[in-house]
Amino acid sequence: MTNLLPEESPRLGMIPTPRTWVVAVVTLLTIVGIGAFLYVHSRRVLDGMIKERLQDVASIAASEFLGEEVERIHSREDMEKPLFTGIVRRLRDIREQVPGVRFVYILRRTATPDVLEFVADADSLQSFEEADVNKNGVLDAEEEISYPGDHYSIADIPALQEEAFLRPTTDAHIVHDQWGYTISGYAPIRMKSGKVVAVLGIDMTADAYARLVQGIFSVESLLLLLFGGLLIALYIILAENKRRVRSLEQLTDERSWLMQLILHQVGMPLTIFKWSLESLQDVCRQEKNQKAEVRENLTMMEEGIARLEHVTDVLLAADRVQAGKFRLEPERFLLRGLLESVVASLEPHLKRRQQRVDILVEEDVYLKLDRKLMSGVLREVLDNAITYSPTNGTIAVHGHRHLHHVEIRVVDSGSGIPKDDMSRIFHQFARGSNSSKYDPNGTGVGLYIARGIVERCGGSIHAESEEGRGTTITITLPLR
Repeated sequence: MTNLLPEESPRLGMIPTPRTWVVAVVTLLTIVGIGAFLYVHSRRVLDGMIKERLQDVASIAASEFLGEEVERIHSREDMEKPLFTGIVRRLRDIREQVPGVRFVYILRRTATPDVLEFVADADSLQSFEEADVNKNGVLDAEEEISYPGDHYSIADIPALQEEAFLRPTTDAHIVHDQWGYTISGYAPIRMKSGKVVAVLGIDMTADAYARLVQGIFSVESLLLLLFGGLLIALYIILAENKRRVRSLEQLTDERSWLMQLILHQVGMPLTIFKWSLESLQDVCRQEKNQKAEVRENLTMMEEGIARLEHVTDVLLAADRVQAGKFRLEPERFLLRGLLESVVASLEPHLKRRQQRVDILVEEDVYLKLDRKLMSGVLREVLDNAITYSPTNGTIAVHGHRHLHHVEIRVVDSGSGIPKDDMSRIFHQFARGSNSSKYDPNGTGVGLYIARGIVERCGGSIHAESEEGRGTTITITLPLR
Protein backbone atom coordinates (compact mmCIF):
# COMPACT_ATOMS: atom_id res chain seq x y z
CA MET A 1 0.00 0.00 0.00
CA THR A 2 1.38 3.47 -0.91
CA ASN A 3 1.89 5.77 2.08
CA LEU A 4 -0.13 8.97 1.90
CA LEU A 5 2.33 10.75 4.18
CA PRO A 6 6.06 11.12 3.43
CA GLU A 7 8.44 8.70 5.05
CA GLU A 8 11.11 10.12 7.38
CA SER A 9 13.25 8.22 9.83
CA PRO A 10 12.90 9.47 13.41
CA ARG A 11 16.67 9.18 13.80
CA LEU A 12 17.08 12.01 11.29
CA GLY A 13 15.55 14.34 13.88
CA MET A 14 18.66 13.85 16.04
CA ILE A 15 20.98 15.22 13.30
CA PRO A 16 21.12 19.04 13.36
CA THR A 17 20.07 20.61 10.08
CA PRO A 18 22.33 23.12 8.26
CA ARG A 19 19.91 25.86 9.33
CA THR A 20 20.31 24.85 12.99
CA TRP A 21 24.09 24.91 12.67
CA VAL A 22 23.97 28.35 11.05
CA VAL A 23 21.78 29.73 13.85
CA ALA A 24 24.04 28.20 16.51
CA VAL A 25 27.25 29.51 14.90
CA VAL A 26 25.77 32.96 14.36
CA THR A 27 24.67 33.03 18.01
CA LEU A 28 28.13 31.98 19.19
CA LEU A 29 29.84 34.60 17.01
CA THR A 30 27.38 37.23 18.20
CA ILE A 31 28.14 36.48 21.84
CA VAL A 32 31.91 36.56 21.23
CA GLY A 33 31.50 39.76 19.20
CA ILE A 34 29.50 41.41 21.98
CA GLY A 35 32.15 40.36 24.49
CA ALA A 36 34.93 41.81 22.32
CA PHE A 37 32.96 45.03 21.83
CA LEU A 38 32.37 45.38 25.57
CA TYR A 39 36.06 44.79 26.23
CA VAL A 40 37.19 47.39 23.70
CA HIS A 41 34.55 49.86 24.84
CA SER A 42 35.33 49.40 28.54
CA ARG A 43 39.06 49.74 27.90
CA ARG A 44 38.44 52.92 25.90
CA VAL A 45 36.32 54.32 28.73
CA LEU A 46 38.95 53.42 31.36
CA ASP A 47 41.70 54.92 29.18
CA GLY A 48 39.72 58.11 28.83
CA MET A 49 39.05 58.35 32.57
CA ILE A 50 42.66 57.84 33.68
CA LYS A 51 44.04 60.17 30.98
CA GLU A 52 41.53 62.90 31.82
CA ARG A 53 42.42 62.66 35.52
CA LEU A 54 46.15 62.76 34.77
CA GLN A 55 45.78 65.80 32.50
CA ASP A 56 43.89 67.64 35.24
CA VAL A 57 46.55 66.79 37.84
CA ALA A 58 49.38 67.85 35.50
CA SER A 59 47.64 71.11 34.60
CA ILE A 60 47.01 72.07 38.25
CA ALA A 61 50.55 71.09 39.24
CA ALA A 62 52.10 73.12 36.39
CA SER A 63 50.24 76.21 37.59
CA GLU A 64 52.33 76.06 40.81
CA PHE A 65 55.47 77.05 38.90
CA LEU A 66 56.43 80.26 37.06
CA GLY A 67 58.42 80.22 33.88
CA GLU A 68 60.64 83.00 35.20
CA GLU A 69 61.91 80.88 38.12
CA VAL A 70 62.36 77.81 35.94
CA GLU A 71 64.54 79.86 33.56
CA ARG A 72 67.00 80.55 36.39
CA ILE A 73 67.89 76.84 36.84
CA HIS A 74 70.32 75.39 34.26
CA SER A 75 73.09 73.34 35.87
CA ARG A 76 74.13 71.47 38.98
CA GLU A 77 75.65 74.68 40.39
CA ASP A 78 72.13 76.08 40.57
CA MET A 79 71.16 73.32 43.02
CA GLU A 80 72.69 75.44 45.77
CA LYS A 81 70.15 78.18 45.19
CA PRO A 82 67.18 78.43 47.59
CA LEU A 83 65.01 78.76 44.48
CA PHE A 84 65.95 75.22 43.36
CA THR A 85 65.28 73.84 46.83
CA GLY A 86 61.80 75.42 46.79
CA ILE A 87 61.03 73.97 43.35
CA VAL A 88 62.06 70.47 44.45
CA ARG A 89 60.02 70.72 47.66
CA ARG A 90 56.93 71.69 45.64
CA LEU A 91 57.53 68.70 43.35
CA ARG A 92 57.74 66.45 46.40
CA ASP A 93 54.51 67.91 47.79
CA ILE A 94 52.74 67.10 44.52
CA ARG A 95 53.95 63.50 44.67
CA GLU A 96 52.86 63.11 48.31
CA GLN A 97 49.48 64.77 47.92
CA VAL A 98 48.32 63.03 44.73
CA PRO A 99 47.72 59.26 45.14
CA GLY A 100 49.48 57.04 42.64
CA VAL A 101 52.11 59.58 41.52
CA ARG A 102 55.55 57.97 41.23
CA PHE A 103 57.76 60.65 39.65
CA VAL A 104 57.37 64.42 39.16
CA TYR A 105 59.88 66.45 37.13
CA ILE A 106 60.39 69.54 34.97
CA LEU A 107 61.96 69.40 31.49
CA ARG A 108 62.94 72.06 28.96
CA ARG A 109 63.94 71.99 25.30
CA THR A 110 67.49 71.84 24.01
CA ALA A 111 69.07 72.57 20.66
CA THR A 112 68.49 68.91 19.72
CA PRO A 113 64.78 68.27 18.83
CA ASP A 114 64.68 64.72 20.28
CA VAL A 115 66.46 65.64 23.51
CA LEU A 116 65.17 67.54 26.53
CA GLU A 117 67.04 68.45 29.70
CA PHE A 118 66.04 68.21 33.33
CA VAL A 119 65.36 71.38 35.30
CA ALA A 120 64.37 69.62 38.51
CA ASP A 121 63.12 66.31 39.84
CA ALA A 122 61.27 65.48 43.05
CA ASP A 123 64.26 63.29 43.99
CA SER A 124 67.00 65.74 43.01
CA LEU A 125 67.92 66.57 46.63
CA GLN A 126 68.08 62.97 47.87
CA SER A 127 71.27 61.81 49.54
CA PHE A 128 73.12 58.73 48.33
CA GLU A 129 71.70 56.69 51.20
CA GLU A 130 68.15 57.83 50.41
CA ALA A 131 68.54 57.03 46.73
CA ASP A 132 70.01 53.57 47.41
CA VAL A 133 66.61 51.97 48.01
CA ASN A 134 67.83 48.36 47.88
CA LYS A 135 70.84 49.22 50.12
CA ASN A 136 73.37 47.43 47.93
CA GLY A 137 75.86 50.30 48.06
CA VAL A 138 75.38 51.09 44.36
CA LEU A 139 72.87 53.35 42.61
CA ASP A 140 71.19 51.05 40.09
CA ALA A 141 69.69 52.40 36.88
CA GLU A 142 66.24 52.73 38.42
CA GLU A 143 67.76 54.54 41.44
CA GLU A 144 69.79 57.17 39.59
CA ILE A 145 69.04 60.81 40.44
CA SER A 146 68.28 63.36 37.71
CA TYR A 147 70.08 66.69 38.06
CA PRO A 148 69.60 70.04 36.31
CA GLY A 149 71.09 69.93 32.82
CA ASP A 150 70.95 66.11 32.46
CA HIS A 151 69.73 65.12 29.03
CA TYR A 152 66.63 63.00 28.47
CA SER A 153 65.85 61.37 25.10
CA ILE A 154 62.25 61.74 23.87
CA ALA A 155 62.67 59.95 20.54
CA ASP A 156 60.07 57.36 21.57
CA ILE A 157 57.78 59.79 23.45
CA PRO A 158 55.68 61.64 20.83
CA ALA A 159 53.71 63.63 23.40
CA LEU A 160 56.86 65.41 24.65
CA GLN A 161 58.06 66.28 21.16
CA GLU A 162 55.42 68.96 20.54
CA GLU A 163 51.95 68.59 22.10
CA ALA A 164 53.10 68.82 25.75
CA PHE A 165 54.47 72.33 25.02
CA LEU A 166 51.06 73.42 23.71
CA ARG A 167 48.47 71.93 26.07
CA PRO A 168 48.00 69.34 28.86
CA THR A 169 48.34 65.84 27.40
CA THR A 170 49.30 62.26 28.19
CA ASP A 171 51.17 59.40 26.57
CA ALA A 172 49.08 57.45 24.11
CA HIS A 173 49.59 54.14 25.89
CA ILE A 174 50.38 52.71 29.28
CA VAL A 175 53.96 51.42 29.40
CA HIS A 176 55.45 48.59 31.39
CA ASP A 177 59.02 49.05 32.61
CA GLN A 178 61.17 48.31 35.65
CA TRP A 179 58.80 50.42 37.76
CA GLY A 180 55.69 48.53 36.68
CA TYR A 181 52.72 49.83 34.68
CA THR A 182 52.99 53.60 34.25
CA ILE A 183 51.29 56.34 32.27
CA SER A 184 52.74 59.84 32.02
CA GLY A 185 50.99 63.18 31.81
CA TYR A 186 52.37 66.58 30.89
CA ALA A 187 51.43 70.27 31.10
CA PRO A 188 53.27 73.37 29.90
CA ILE A 189 54.88 75.85 32.33
CA ARG A 190 54.47 79.41 31.13
CA MET A 191 55.97 82.75 31.88
CA LYS A 192 53.75 85.66 32.82
CA SER A 193 53.76 86.69 29.19
CA GLY A 194 52.30 83.28 28.25
CA LYS A 195 55.46 81.93 26.67
CA VAL A 196 56.08 78.23 27.34
CA VAL A 197 59.56 77.58 28.72
CA ALA A 198 59.25 74.06 30.17
CA VAL A 199 57.03 71.08 30.71
CA LEU A 200 56.00 69.51 34.00
CA GLY A 201 55.82 65.73 33.79
CA ILE A 202 54.05 63.32 36.12
CA ASP A 203 54.49 59.55 35.98
CA MET A 204 51.49 57.87 37.58
CA THR A 205 51.22 54.21 38.46
CA ALA A 206 48.66 52.24 36.46
CA ASP A 207 48.95 48.87 38.16
CA ALA A 208 45.32 48.95 39.34
CA TYR A 209 44.19 49.92 35.84
CA ALA A 210 46.23 47.11 34.27
CA ARG A 211 44.80 44.56 36.69
CA LEU A 212 41.28 45.76 35.91
CA VAL A 213 41.81 45.57 32.14
CA GLN A 214 43.45 42.16 32.39
CA GLY A 215 40.60 40.97 34.58
CA ILE A 216 38.04 42.13 32.04
CA PHE A 217 39.57 40.10 29.23
CA SER A 218 41.78 37.57 30.93
CA VAL A 219 42.21 34.06 29.56
CA GLU A 220 39.73 32.85 32.16
CA SER A 221 37.18 35.48 31.13
CA LEU A 222 37.63 34.63 27.47
CA LEU A 223 37.17 30.92 28.15
CA LEU A 224 34.12 31.65 30.30
CA LEU A 225 32.59 33.80 27.56
CA LEU A 226 33.34 31.16 24.95
CA PHE A 227 31.93 28.42 27.18
CA GLY A 228 28.76 30.46 27.74
CA GLY A 229 28.39 30.96 24.00
CA LEU A 230 28.86 27.24 23.39
CA LEU A 231 26.22 26.44 25.99
CA ILE A 232 23.72 28.78 24.33
CA ALA A 233 24.55 27.38 20.88
CA LEU A 234 24.16 23.83 22.23
CA TYR A 235 20.82 24.81 23.77
CA ILE A 236 19.63 26.13 20.38
CA ILE A 237 20.68 22.88 18.68
CA LEU A 238 18.98 20.74 21.33
CA ALA A 239 15.82 22.88 21.28
CA GLU A 240 15.64 22.64 17.49
CA ASN A 241 16.21 18.89 17.62
CA LYS A 242 13.51 18.56 20.28
CA ARG A 243 11.09 20.48 18.08
CA ARG A 244 11.91 18.27 15.11
CA VAL A 245 11.51 15.12 17.21
CA ARG A 246 8.10 16.36 18.39
CA SER A 247 7.13 17.05 14.77
CA LEU A 248 8.25 13.58 13.75
CA GLU A 249 6.36 12.03 16.64
CA GLN A 250 3.25 13.94 15.61
CA LEU A 251 3.80 12.81 12.03
CA THR A 252 4.13 9.22 13.21
CA ASP A 253 0.93 9.54 15.28
CA GLU A 254 -0.93 10.95 12.27
CA ARG A 255 0.39 8.17 10.06
CA SER A 256 -0.68 5.59 12.63
CA TRP A 257 -4.11 7.21 12.92
CA LEU A 258 -4.44 7.31 9.14
CA MET A 259 -3.58 3.64 8.87
CA GLN A 260 -6.12 2.76 11.56
CA LEU A 261 -8.68 4.92 9.82
CA ILE A 262 -8.12 3.26 6.46
CA LEU A 263 -8.17 -0.21 7.97
CA HIS A 264 -11.37 0.59 9.82
CA GLN A 265 -13.13 2.40 6.99
CA VAL A 266 -12.09 -0.07 4.31
CA GLY A 267 -12.34 -3.15 6.52
CA MET A 268 -16.05 -2.75 7.30
CA PRO A 269 -17.16 -2.51 3.65
CA LEU A 270 -15.00 -5.49 2.80
CA THR A 271 -16.62 -7.45 5.61
CA ILE A 272 -20.03 -6.43 4.26
CA PHE A 273 -19.04 -7.64 0.80
CA LYS A 274 -17.83 -10.95 2.23
CA TRP A 275 -21.03 -11.54 4.21
CA SER A 276 -23.19 -10.47 1.28
CA LEU A 277 -21.40 -12.76 -1.14
CA GLU A 278 -21.63 -15.67 1.25
CA SER A 279 -25.36 -14.99 1.67
CA LEU A 280 -25.85 -14.73 -2.06
CA GLN A 281 -24.05 -18.04 -2.50
CA ASP A 282 -26.30 -19.65 0.08
CA VAL A 283 -29.38 -18.12 -1.54
CA CYS A 284 -28.35 -19.39 -4.93
CA ARG A 285 -28.55 -22.93 -3.48
CA GLN A 286 -32.07 -22.31 -2.29
CA GLU A 287 -35.23 -21.48 -4.14
CA LYS A 288 -37.35 -20.17 -1.30
CA ASN A 289 -37.37 -16.35 -0.75
CA GLN A 290 -34.51 -16.05 -3.24
CA LYS A 291 -35.46 -12.67 -4.71
CA ALA A 292 -36.02 -10.90 -1.36
CA GLU A 293 -32.71 -12.00 0.12
CA VAL A 294 -30.84 -11.16 -3.08
CA ARG A 295 -32.26 -7.63 -2.97
CA GLU A 296 -31.31 -7.25 0.72
CA ASN A 297 -27.75 -8.36 0.12
CA LEU A 298 -27.40 -6.16 -2.92
CA THR A 299 -28.52 -3.21 -0.81
CA MET A 300 -25.85 -4.00 1.79
CA MET A 301 -23.21 -4.24 -0.92
CA GLU A 302 -24.31 -0.89 -2.32
CA GLU A 303 -23.90 0.64 1.16
CA GLY A 304 -20.40 -0.81 1.40
CA ILE A 305 -19.44 0.57 -1.98
CA ALA A 306 -20.80 3.99 -0.98
CA ARG A 307 -18.62 3.95 2.15
CA LEU A 308 -15.53 3.08 0.16
CA GLU A 309 -16.28 5.86 -2.34
CA HIS A 310 -16.75 8.30 0.53
CA VAL A 311 -13.38 7.38 2.04
CA THR A 312 -11.72 7.76 -1.36
CA ASP A 313 -13.37 11.13 -2.03
CA VAL A 314 -12.46 12.46 1.43
CA LEU A 315 -8.80 11.44 1.19
CA LEU A 316 -8.56 12.86 -2.33
CA ALA A 317 -10.15 16.14 -1.24
CA ALA A 318 -7.80 16.39 1.76
CA ASP A 319 -4.82 15.85 -0.52
CA ARG A 320 -6.00 18.57 -2.92
CA VAL A 321 -6.56 21.01 -0.06
CA GLN A 322 -3.09 20.33 1.33
CA ALA A 323 -1.51 20.81 -2.10
CA GLY A 324 -3.79 23.74 -3.02
CA LYS A 325 -4.72 22.06 -6.30
CA PHE A 326 -8.46 22.66 -6.38
CA ARG A 327 -9.82 25.36 -8.71
CA LEU A 328 -12.36 28.06 -7.88
CA GLU A 329 -15.23 28.75 -10.23
CA PRO A 330 -17.05 31.77 -8.76
CA GLU A 331 -20.71 32.42 -9.48
CA ARG A 332 -23.31 34.68 -7.94
CA PHE A 333 -25.87 32.95 -5.73
CA LEU A 334 -28.32 33.64 -2.93
CA LEU A 335 -27.04 32.48 0.45
CA ARG A 336 -30.46 31.47 1.76
CA GLY A 337 -31.12 29.42 -1.38
CA LEU A 338 -27.82 27.60 -0.98
CA LEU A 339 -28.58 26.80 2.66
CA GLU A 340 -32.07 25.52 1.80
CA SER A 341 -30.66 23.18 -0.87
CA VAL A 342 -28.00 21.86 1.55
CA VAL A 343 -30.61 21.24 4.26
CA ALA A 344 -32.83 19.48 1.70
CA SER A 345 -29.98 17.12 0.80
CA LEU A 346 -29.61 16.28 4.51
CA GLU A 347 -33.32 15.63 5.01
CA PRO A 348 -32.97 11.81 5.30
CA HIS A 349 -30.38 12.28 8.02
CA LEU A 350 -32.62 14.80 9.81
CA LYS A 351 -35.60 12.46 9.66
CA ARG A 352 -33.67 9.55 11.13
CA ARG A 353 -32.64 11.70 14.07
CA GLN A 354 -35.95 13.57 14.25
CA GLN A 355 -34.22 16.94 14.08
CA ARG A 356 -34.80 20.20 12.28
CA VAL A 357 -32.68 23.08 10.98
CA ASP A 358 -33.84 26.68 11.42
CA ILE A 359 -32.44 29.01 8.75
CA LEU A 360 -32.27 32.56 10.12
CA VAL A 361 -30.74 34.40 7.19
CA GLU A 362 -31.75 37.60 5.40
CA GLU A 363 -33.49 37.10 2.08
CA ASP A 364 -31.25 39.29 -0.11
CA VAL A 365 -27.74 38.20 0.88
CA TYR A 366 -25.81 37.34 -2.29
CA LEU A 367 -22.32 35.88 -2.56
CA LYS A 368 -20.00 35.52 -5.53
CA LEU A 369 -17.98 32.41 -4.72
CA ASP A 370 -17.66 28.80 -5.87
CA ARG A 371 -21.19 27.53 -5.17
CA LYS A 372 -20.27 23.86 -5.31
CA LEU A 373 -17.41 24.20 -2.85
CA MET A 374 -19.44 26.39 -0.48
CA SER A 375 -22.21 23.81 -0.62
CA GLY A 376 -19.71 21.14 0.46
CA VAL A 377 -18.45 23.29 3.34
CA LEU A 378 -21.94 24.00 4.67
CA ARG A 379 -22.97 20.38 4.21
CA GLU A 380 -19.95 19.22 6.25
CA VAL A 381 -20.63 21.68 9.08
CA LEU A 382 -24.36 20.90 9.19
CA ASP A 383 -23.77 17.16 8.95
CA ASN A 384 -21.49 17.37 12.00
CA ALA A 385 -24.10 19.41 13.87
CA ILE A 386 -26.77 16.82 13.10
CA THR A 387 -24.54 13.85 13.99
CA TYR A 388 -23.42 15.22 17.35
CA SER A 389 -26.75 16.79 18.40
CA PRO A 390 -29.34 14.87 20.44
CA THR A 391 -32.47 13.33 18.94
CA ASN A 392 -35.34 15.84 18.52
CA GLY A 393 -32.78 18.63 18.66
CA THR A 394 -32.68 21.86 16.66
CA ILE A 395 -29.78 23.31 14.71
CA ALA A 396 -29.85 27.05 14.00
CA VAL A 397 -28.11 28.71 11.06
CA HIS A 398 -27.67 32.47 11.42
CA GLY A 399 -26.52 34.70 8.58
CA HIS A 400 -25.61 38.38 8.96
CA ARG A 401 -24.41 40.71 6.25
CA HIS A 402 -21.77 43.28 7.18
CA LEU A 403 -20.06 45.97 5.12
CA HIS A 404 -17.58 43.74 3.32
CA HIS A 405 -18.35 40.23 4.49
CA VAL A 406 -21.03 37.77 5.55
CA GLU A 407 -20.94 35.89 8.85
CA ILE A 408 -22.58 32.45 8.99
CA ARG A 409 -22.99 30.75 12.37
CA VAL A 410 -24.12 27.14 12.76
CA VAL A 411 -25.25 26.57 16.35
CA ASP A 412 -26.09 23.19 17.88
CA SER A 413 -26.76 21.94 21.40
CA GLY A 414 -24.93 18.65 21.03
CA SER A 415 -22.04 16.88 22.71
CA GLY A 416 -19.56 19.71 22.22
CA ILE A 417 -15.79 19.43 21.85
CA PRO A 418 -13.45 18.80 24.82
CA LYS A 419 -11.32 21.84 25.66
CA ASP A 420 -8.05 19.97 25.07
CA ASP A 421 -9.11 19.12 21.50
CA MET A 422 -10.07 22.65 20.43
CA SER A 423 -6.59 23.70 19.28
CA ARG A 424 -6.42 20.93 16.64
CA ILE A 425 -10.05 20.52 15.61
CA PHE A 426 -9.32 21.95 12.12
CA HIS A 427 -6.18 19.86 11.63
CA GLN A 428 -5.92 16.94 9.25
CA PHE A 429 -7.19 13.62 10.69
CA ALA A 430 -8.12 15.30 13.99
CA ARG A 431 -11.32 14.36 15.85
CA GLY A 432 -12.65 15.18 19.26
CA SER A 433 -11.74 12.58 21.86
CA ASN A 434 -15.47 12.01 22.51
CA SER A 435 -16.52 11.78 18.84
CA SER A 436 -16.34 8.00 18.51
CA LYS A 437 -19.31 7.67 20.87
CA TYR A 438 -21.53 9.36 18.31
CA ASP A 439 -19.88 8.57 14.96
CA PRO A 440 -17.35 5.71 14.91
CA ASN A 441 -16.95 6.00 11.15
CA GLY A 442 -15.76 9.65 11.00
CA THR A 443 -12.61 10.43 9.01
CA GLY A 444 -11.39 13.52 10.88
CA VAL A 445 -10.71 15.48 7.69
CA GLY A 446 -14.08 17.16 7.04
CA LEU A 447 -13.35 20.37 8.97
CA TYR A 448 -9.79 20.39 7.65
CA ILE A 449 -11.14 20.39 4.09
CA ALA A 450 -13.75 23.02 5.00
CA ARG A 451 -11.09 25.33 6.44
CA GLY A 452 -8.90 24.93 3.35
CA ILE A 453 -11.76 25.87 1.04
CA VAL A 454 -12.94 28.81 3.14
CA GLU A 455 -9.44 30.26 3.45
CA ARG A 456 -8.82 29.77 -0.28
CA CYS A 457 -11.94 31.83 -0.90
CA GLY A 458 -10.59 34.64 1.28
CA GLY A 459 -12.61 33.84 4.40
CA SER A 460 -12.05 32.30 7.82
CA ILE A 461 -13.62 29.64 10.02
CA HIS A 462 -13.38 29.01 13.74
CA ALA A 463 -15.18 27.05 16.43
CA GLU A 464 -16.49 27.79 19.90
CA SER A 465 -17.57 24.86 22.01
CA GLU A 466 -18.21 23.59 25.51
CA GLU A 467 -18.31 19.88 26.15
CA GLY A 468 -21.84 18.72 26.82
CA ARG A 469 -23.44 22.05 25.82
CA GLY A 470 -22.94 22.33 22.07
CA THR A 471 -20.78 23.90 19.41
CA THR A 472 -20.89 27.05 17.29
CA ILE A 473 -19.04 27.10 13.96
CA THR A 474 -18.57 30.61 12.56
CA ILE A 475 -17.73 31.06 8.86
CA THR A 476 -16.76 34.51 7.57
CA LEU A 477 -16.94 34.96 3.79
CA PRO A 478 -16.21 38.01 1.62
CA LEU A 479 -19.17 39.49 -0.24
CA ARG A 480 -17.04 39.46 -3.39
